[in-house]
Amino acid sequence: AGDCITAFLHPGFHMVAYPVSKGSAFNLAAFTKGERIAEGWSGHAYPAILASAMRGTAPALARLAALAGPWTAFPIHTVEQTRWTMPQGVALIGDAAHAMTPFAAQGAAMAIEDAVTLANLIADFAGDPRQNLTTWENLRRPRIEKVLRRGALNRMAWHAWGPVAIARNLVLATRPAEKLAGDLDWLYGWEERNRR
Repeated sequence: AGDCITAFLHPGFHMVAYPVSKGSAFNLAAFTKGERIAEGWSGHAYPAILASAMRGTAPALARLAALAGPWTAFPIHTVEQTRWTMPQGVALIGDAAHAMTPFAAQGAAMAIEDAVTLANLIADFAGDPRQNLTTWENLRRPRIEKVLRRGALNRMAWHAWGPVAIARNLVLATRPAEKLAGDLDWLYGWEERNRR
């Protein structure tokens, strides 16, 4: 349907299809392992990598991926968790501070949340900017860590095989959609409520 996001799960990859251009077209995003997926930082992906990962998948899905080409490849990297603030009063937000894999689809959202929380602290407590930055990092870090854990869980579940895949499929087949969505209210229903 033109208003639905669809995820395809497989041990070797996962693919997300979502509508663009008011539902007149779809964007496909596929995620798989690969040490060298393209020339340069972002370029045409080597089709053989995705084709190999999709071996054994539904023929219609493999055809869809083949027809969608050419694919653009973007390597996924994380950064070591260190301080997000500098003594000079500088703060890093979003991926610059805490790069995330796409398995929770929250990288941009975390940057927005970082900015909103920091702006509110600065507006409400105009005192020492360095103290505001320390307070901001202390407020944000637990949520960022929880989102990172959710991404790791999603990665394991989405690329599962064997008994874990069977359990995942059973949960997805038997748990009502409202309950599945409700389980993620903490993630998607965030409001800047951690004010002092």
